[in-house]
Amino acid sequence: MRIEPKDFQNDAVLRLTAEILSARHEIDRGRPQAVVLSSPTGSGKTVIMTLLMERLWAGHESIAPDPDSIFLWISDSPELNIQSKEKIEAASDIFPRSRLVVIENDFNQEQLTPGFIYFLNTQKLGVSSLLTKTGDGRTWTIWQTIENTAKASPTHLNLIVDEAHRGMGLSAKAENNTRTLIQRFIKGAPDVGISPVPLVIGMSATPERFHKVLEGAQRITRPVEVSAEDVRESGLIKDRIILDIAEEDQPADWTLLRDAAQRTIQYAQEWKRYCKTQGIVPPVEPVLVVQVEDGTQTTLTRTDLAKAVDVLEKVYGRFGEGELAHCFQQEDDITAGGYSVRKIDASKIQGDAKVRVVFFKMALTTGWDCPRAEVMMSFRRAADHTLIAQLVGRMVRTPLARRVEEDEFLGSVALFLPHYDEDGLKAIVEKLEDPDTGSPVKVERKADLAIYARAKDKEDLFDALAKIPTYVLDNTRRQANTRRLLSLARKLTMDGIDAEAWTEAKTLAVDTLKTESARLRKNPEFADKVSGKAKINIKEFKVEFGELHELKQSRTIAVEVTSENIDDLFTRCETILGEGLKDEYWRRVHDHDEPDQSKLELFCILQDPASVRAVQEECGKRIDTLFEQYRDKIDEQPSSRREQYARIGRQGAEPRAEKIHPPELIEIRKETPLWNSHLFVNDSGKFGWKVNTWEDTVLRDEMKGKTFAGWLRNIPRKHWALCVPYGQGHAKPMYPDILAFRREGNKIKVDVLDPHDESRGDAAEKAAGLADFARKHGAAFGRIELIRIEKGQIQRLRLHQESVRDKVLKVTDLKHLAELYEQHG
Repeated sequence: MRIEPKDFQNDAVLRLTAEILSARHEIDRGRPQAVVLSSPTGSGKTVIMTLLMERLWAGHESIAPDPDSIFLWISDSPELNIQSKEKIEAASDIFPRSRLVVIENDFNQEQLTPGFIYFLNTQKLGVSSLLTKTGDGRTWTIWQTIENTAKASPTHLNLIVDEAHRGMGLSAKAENNTRTLIQRFIKGAPDVGISPVPLVIGMSATPERFHKVLEGAQRITRPVEVSAEDVRESGLIKDRIILDIAEEDQPADWTLLRDAAQRTIQYAQEWKRYCKTQGIVPPVEPVLVVQVEDGTQTTLTRTDLAKAVDVLEKVYGRFGEGELAHCFQQEDDITAGGYSVRKIDASKIQGDAKVRVVFFKMALTTGWDCPRAEVMMSFRRAADHTLIAQLVGRMVRTPLARRVEEDEFLGSVALFLPHYDEDGLKAIVEKLEDPDTGSPVKVERKADLAIYARAKDKEDLFDALAKIPTYVLDNTRRQANTRRLLSLARKLTMDGIDAEAWTEAKTLAVDTLKTESARLRKNPEFADKVSGKAKINIKEFKVEFGELHELKQSRTIAVEVTSENIDDLFTRCETILGEGLKDEYWRRVHDHDEPDQSKLELFCILQDPASVRAVQEECGKRIDTLFEQYRDKIDEQPSSRREQYARIGRQGAEPRAEKIHPPELIEIRKETPLWNSHLFVNDSGKFGWKVNTWEDTVLRDEMKGKTFAGWLRNIPRKHWALCVPYGQGHAKPMYPDILAFRREGNKIKVDVLDPHDESRGDAAEKAAGLADFARKHGAAFGRIELIRIEKGQIQRLRLHQESVRDKVLKVTDLKHLAELYEQHG
């Protein structure tokens, strides 16, 4: 892959591969199979399928290559097929353009060719299509080609159904033809000479209807689901959809169109600032999409386009040539407000750098993909809420295919709806938040939100905030230390931090493996295996945190030592080592006269848990050394690059402390009362927080201090919040309520204050977690305090004091915690 897959995408491919390999065994017994990927909108289903096809055809780690694999990609839309082809071409470094074939009317082959990906849409399968007829130089119909391929290679033909929910309904006349055509592949169609295709791979955000068809066809169905939470955590989709509707006294249409334009300009300014700091060229240019009403027999649209352009011009200024565009059915440019509004295909918006505003009616449907379309304004009525929800679902992808660190304002898309009353708004929110729509994004009303910027007089406090340690506890996939070390070392070398890091990391791993080989060779049984004199017993393992674990359904297989089998065993080494280390070992160790022996030797080394443990431990030590040695230089990298280093740190067995990187802006729920002295403030220098009684008492008490300089509400799960791990394996996150800042001379002290009801079930566990955090990182803070209010009095467990901390570390239950408050509070 030319792009690095997200963890959830990798996991999905592993599960899909396992299901497909199992399905092949059933197909050999004459039982048709279906593997169904259920994955939310914005999760990169095409990327997942591209990675799957690469691994099935070329092999990967423990997956043996299948050079006979054939892929037939089918959808009900020519444009959707072209988009999929372009995405695969951009993402894959295994399948060149020459192996991506769009089946046109002149296609004429007896069978499909192994190693190729074919794209076919159902509009070319109608009775009047040339593809379905012989004669005029055509020897085989497309149905015959597919039937011949399936019979000759039943386990190698992979039929991929894109948007698999479409064409699967059991009613609606408009879909009858499409339904019949797609379902012919699933159920067979004797009238055109096609049997059920043995292996069908479907993908959809909402596959329920597809599942019903599969059940009716009596296929064995193998579901693979991607959770919405995993997609959201990956940063592939925006965090929020912000809705704005007209107030009762507003001249709704034009006021909200103006507001939408202003929001788009605000996005553009933030993107320009962010991209400049990250060295991203060209910067992201957000697009405003404006949905207008249908027309009449004499008008293009009932919406006044000339007035719309005039409103937009007052915000944007004079538009340049090509910056206004439309997606109407008309193929020609149109005129509005003195401008030529050019025709553009929906699929071309993302790649057209000029376009800034797009007018459309209903053209931006399934398959439209434009991550930089971040604001939408609709002149349509509430009756269209289902279609509008589907359209917004296409806008949630992040422009950089990752979360924008340090700028949560850019983690949203905005939707302006002037003709929606409360009932209409409720309907669209329900559609957007309905899991069946496949859009796992939180929906919030603009009226409920407030934007706060950094307080200009508190830059020294932000500097202090950026130096304290925190933890990020997410769903990052754990990796073997060999993989982590090579990935870390390669980045250090590429970023010019340590030119020798990558070479030295490979040398460390290879030298450790050589040492283990020398130890094992003292065992005659090992020596016989390496020399090829004895059969090899294969056990199936995986590596977690540097430890070798036998799989639950592991098989032990005796293998004859032949050249072909040795290559297969050598390929399995990638599963444990990763990052091409098996090939590095072979290059450095092998004997030219007996090149296979070092391959067999490496496999035998990696079947010994002590050897695997040794190489993983050595690599883990080097990881710690490199992070410690280059901490400051890594912190000097742009935030997008720092995040890649942080990700490597999170892939280890234990969470690793990171630094907080506060954003320029935050956009959070509007609350009262308004407070002074917060680090983030509105235009009036205030911050809104609806505190509880304990928080109110603690915060007001803190503000009375002579050295008090400011405070920060530590909002849970914000990427800039202080997170403290607790519980077994330090796997749970806690977020102390308040960070208070004190100026003592020329130093800034950061205090952690957590008013926490000790009667709650998790109080003791959290107390021990915060005490452990204080033990590890207390030097970076002033005070770290657990607080309760008892009879109107503040009681504090001062975890920055060793004598108190040691006792809290040993807290066993709520009663014990209450006793500690009585003794030390």
